[in-house]
Amino acid sequence: MRVITLDMYADVLCPWAYIGLRRLGLALEEVGHDVEVRWKPYLIDPSAPRPSESLDQVLGDARAWEDLQDRTPAGGSRSDRTFEVRRLAADLGIGPGWGPRWRANSWGAQRLITAAGPAGPELQWTVAEELLHAHFVAGCDVARLDVLDPIAERHGLPRPRPSVDGVDAPAYLEPGDDLRDDPLERATREALLTGRALGVQSSPTFVQADRIVAAGAQPPEILAEAIAALTPAREVPDEVRRLRSARALLEIPDPLGCLYLLEPLRPELDGDRGLELLTARALLASASLGAARDKLAQLLDETPDDGEVHLLMSQALRRSGDTAGADRHLRRAGAVSD
Repeated sequence: MRVITLDMYADVLCPWAYIGLRRLGLALEEVGHDVEVRWKPYLIDPSAPRPSESLDQVLGDARAWEDLQDRTPAGGSRSDRTFEVRRLAADLGIGPGWGPRWRANSWGAQRLITAAGPAGPELQWTVAEELLHAHFVAGCDVARLDVLDPIAERHGLPRPRPSVDGVDAPAYLEPGDDLRDDPLERATREALLTGRALGVQSSPTFVQADRIVAAGAQPPEILAEAIAALTPAREVPDEVRRLRSARALLEIPDPLGCLYLLEPLRPELDGDRGLELLTARALLASASLGAARDKLAQLLDETPDDGEVHLLMSQALRRSGDTAGADRHLRRAGAVSD
């Protein structure tokens, strides 16, 4: 029996993720092959405040509400959406007592689901379900350690790290939380960035072999049809996937995300022209002009007649205010291309 790996990009704050997960479970009962579902992080509200806010307060702010709804796949007025979600949740056996109460930052919850990944998709699914239930049915603030920690302890997962206030789990990219060398932080952020590179723009989105196969909480029969048509994917080396994703992020543009994905390729690939040129382009796009000039100078030392590098150096120098130097490299780029 063939095994398909299906990635579900979603947020535990998204009602359609909860409905989508239940519908996916029904769809998997219909398909004729094994499917391993991996939860991948997506943030519907990356600017959620710390500490969390009561949804009663948020729903009174029309701008905050519209911004939040733009990140989920269904349209309609607030009252229509609330009624529809409650009806669908009830049909799927979610509840009773549907009603989230908090606008929370879900990054700590996403880290916890990512931590469950190495133990297998079944545990990851269980942890995701518990967090969705906590947010939508129990009315808990899933940013709080006293919500996340018991789930981690129950399943033998790494305990959530406290933020500076000792009450919440670390928020997404919050200044002051030094998580750069934390393997769990890197795994979660890399998964988020990979989804962004693939074009994931809503929760839930289903991806197989780096291709979006369905977006939104589709009915079970639609999901089953899409999954039944899938075939096992050919293995792609991590280095290749990482470079593809980094290039895609640079085009969005997300140069800082590009640099983050490239970082693990060093020091093994230090000096590789493709890596160094992509790094230089990302540094230039992120306005790290000094670092970009240094990287481009290294490339020119190795390949002094590379027109593309001269052109990039011209851009870096012009943005740095060195017009004469920029013109010199621009002329050199033109001479090389002639």
